[in-house]
This record gives sequence, C-alpha cells and structure tokens, in this order.
Amino acid sequence: MKVAAIDVGTNSFHLLIAAVGAEGGVQVVDRAKEMVRLGESAFGARAAGSSSSLPTSSSSGGGPGVISPEAFARGVEALRSFRRLADRHQVDAVVAVATSAVRESINGGEFVRAMRDSTGIELRVIGGDEEAHLIYLGARATLDFGGRRAVIVDVGGGSVELIVGDAREAYHATSLKLGVLRLLAEKVTTDPISPEERARLGSHCHNVLEAAAPPLRRIGFDFVALTSGTANAIAELIAAQKGQSPASPDSKHVAFKDLLALEDKLCSLNAVERARLPLDPKRTDSIVPGVILVRSLLEVLHADAMQVCDAALREGLVADWVARNRPGIQLVEEFPDLRRRSVMGLARRCGYQKEHAEQVARLALNLFRGTRALHGLSNADGELLDFACLLHEIGYHISPARHHKHGAYLIENQDMKGFTADEVAVLAQVVRYHRKATPKESHEGFAALSAPLKRKVRILAGILRVASGLDRSYAGLVRELNVKVTDKVVTLEVTATADVTVDVWGARRKRDLFEEVFNRKLRIVVGEAVRPAE
Repeated sequence: MKVAAIDVGTNSFHLLIAAVGAEGGVQVVDRAKEMVRLGESAFGARAAGSSSSLPTSSSSGGGPGVISPEAFARGVEALRSFRRLADRHQVDAVVAVATSAVRESINGGEFVRAMRDSTGIELRVIGGDEEAHLIYLGARATLDFGGRRAVIVDVGGGSVELIVGDAREAYHATSLKLGVLRLLAEKVTTDPISPEERARLGSHCHNVLEAAAPPLRRIGFDFVALTSGTANAIAELIAAQKGQSPASPDSKHVAFKDLLALEDKLCSLNAVERARLPLDPKRTDSIVPGVILVRSLLEVLHADAMQVCDAALREGLVADWVARNRPGIQLVEEFPDLRRRSVMGLARRCGYQKEHAEQVARLALNLFRGTRALHGLSNADGELLDFACLLHEIGYHISPARHHKHGAYLIENQDMKGFTADEVAVLAQVVRYHRKATPKESHEGFAALSAPLKRKVRILAGILRVASGLDRSYAGLVRELNVKVTDKVVTLEVTATADVTVDVWGARRKRDLFEEVFNRKLRIVVGEAVRPAE
C-alpha cells in the first residue's frame, strides 16, 4: 500500500511517497520539493506594521498577513506536480497539511479552497501543537536515541517547533513564531546584514527561546537534533568549508564553533556573494537569519553541537497515518482485490464470526453451482453470494433479533468500493432476506429493484437461507454437500463429522424461499459420518 504525504510549509512544499507493509514498515519510494515561499508575502505584508518591541513566544508583534496571487500560482503549480507524481505511483491515500503561513494569513481559507479546486488535494491546516507532534513522530523514526533524550527542533519558514522526547514518547512540545522567513521579513533590512541588525536579531531570538527554555531544562535532555531544509543547508555549507562530502555521516554532526564560523562568513557576504556558495539559490537570503537563529538556539540550550536529522513533518504524517490505518493497511496486503477488501473491512469492523461466515459461504457456493441449471446466473453473481454470506450477520452487534435488517442498512450506507449501485442493492437485499420474511413487493427496498435484480435477490437469498441453516450449530459440522436436481426435487446429500440433527433442522426450517424460487421440494439426506481431518 502506498501513501503520499504533503507538507505545505511557509518556505517549501514537500512530498514524500512511501510504501507501507502489512506490519507498518515504511519504505520511501519517492520525494519532491518545491520552494514556494508563501511566507514572502504572508510575513512580508506584516513587516511594515510590526512593532519594534520584542515578541514573546506566543506573539509575533504584527497582524495577520496575506498570501499573494503570485504565491497562490506557485502553490497550485507545486501541488499539481505533486498530484501527477502521486498518480504515477498509484498511491492509495494522500494526506496533506498546511502550517504557519496558511494558518496565520487572512486569506488562508481561500488558499486551501483554491488548492482543492485546482488540484483535488484537500489541505488540512494544523496548529503548532499538532505540527510539533508530527515532527516528533518523523524524527523518532530515524534518530538513534540510544536510550537518550533529545530536544528535537524544526526550523521552518514561519515557526520553530521544540520537542523534548526519546524513542518512547514526547514529554513536551511548543511552537514559536521564529521561522526564517518571518525573521527575514520583520528583522532584516540590510545586505550584508549590519552588525547592529545581527545583534538585534540574535537578541530577539535569545529572548523568545529563553522564555520557552525552562520546561526543556526541567525535563532534561542529552543532545539537540535539528530537522528542516535550513538545518541541512547549514550542515552542507559547513561540510563544504571543511572539505567533507555533504552525504557523509560526519556532516550531520555540527559543532558550535563551526556554526559560529559559518555565521561570521555569511554575515560578511551580500546576496550576490552568497549565491556563489553551494546553496539553493532560494535560500541565499533566509540562510542569514537561519544561522543566527540556530546559533542562538545552541547558546540558550548550552549545547556545543547539534545533530541534523533528515526526517521531518512529512515523515511524521506517514507515521501518523500508519498508526491510524493499521487495520486497513493489513487488509490491503491480505486482500489485494478491492471488492473483497471492502467486504472484509466491513465484516471485521462489525465483529463477524469468521468460521461460521466462511462455512456458510462454502456451503452456499456448493448449492449455487449445483443448481446452476435451474437459475442460470453468472459466476459474478456467485461472487455476490459469497460476499453476502460473509456479511449476513454483521448487524448482530446492533440487534440480534433484527440483525438481518441492520445488516442490509450497514451495507447500503457504507462506501463499498469497487461495487456498482445495483450490486450494493442486491448485496443488501440478499442479507436482508437471509432469515425471517421472504421478499415482497410491499417491502420498500425490494420493490425499488428492477425485475431482473428482484429475481437475482430471490435466488441468492433462497440459497443463503438454506446454507446458513446447515450451520445452525455454528460448529462447522457439514464437511461435504452434493446437490442432485430432478424435475420435482433438489436433494442435498450431507456428509458430516458428527451428529448434524440441529443443522438439518435449521436448513429445513429455512427452505421456503428456496423451494418457491426453484419450484421444487428440498430434500436433505445425511450420509455416513466422516472423521475430521488430522
């Protein structure tokens, strides 16, 4: 089973496509990234009116911004490309979330609607707490905690998430409005950044981080791990300065002294000079507040190094989806056929009795094949009978006395993927008539069917009634069932593993519709008992 996770961030849009195994194992199939930079307009619009006072961890100092038409267009283009890639991989589910730029903008709701209408992708706008939780789930899947506790930090375009956690759980999480595009829009006006602005920006970051640090220190932690494009860009620049390969494991461990040296270098360069560095051109401006923020973070946390983690929110989306959909994932692996998967998913959700349902299905299909000359139905109709047998008692958990009617209602009101409307109607009515009253024109659901479908329901329900009666004991005693048809009688030769008096009685009590449909008497003969298979 494949899932596509989309992170609509303030700076970048990310796509992760993963294959998920029945046991929940995840394998990355494809990735994509687009630097859309929603925050350029969302936070840029607020910069002119922002206060000069330093914000706390819960306020940005300005009113809400606006996502520009240009950013709308870039967003549509990015999500359309993600949609095409997801379709090419034939994913089974798409989960997509939007973070701070969308949730804080005046026209964030309009942006969500535009993305849905243009691409078919439903964005869910998440708050800072949920964003932090998803980031933790993503990081937990790849970080080597080694029995230690970490502060996991995601440096985004609009916000920074701080999470204290280990391999078992997260103990604390907070979201701060310290994203690199927000800082760029509200705090940086010079290029190269002036010493005064550099100092003010560092002081601002310190103040906000210090206000958020007490719970982190109280809980305690052993190391600092950073996720996000900014963190990776910093690690790659430092690796280049030291002559290391950006792909080497050593490049993921960044010492504070190297970070400080990189900050000094970046703050001495203008945009043109920074563009000559091994850096994504779209990060040449935001990397300056980014490195100042990360340096301030390590100072506040009294950390002499940081570890860079490749996993982030999108990996967390996949982990969260897997946790929420484990039964469905197992169904996909177990039942690749969409129709049978729909049936088995409903049956299991309703707590069906597996052994009884499968025994009834086996007996019913024997009856179906043995009476083929009488009914003339297709093999596809036999499959519908099989499905009806598996579902015939799903309404039992609602009301034992009326479970046939509740079962029909459940089928009619489920999204039975792979079935036509007529097939769903037939399936529901066959379950409806597996016991009690036989089909009548006065019954609303049956009366709504066409004449050919009514005939089909009567035949399949007649067979199901007899088959379910033959397992009246719920003990699976009937081992073999041979069908013989003559002009006036249908004879069932039953071979069983033990006394089947109760089962034969059950079948005889429910033979009315069968005899009516086939215009023949039903006779049941019990052969010599056989021993169960070893």
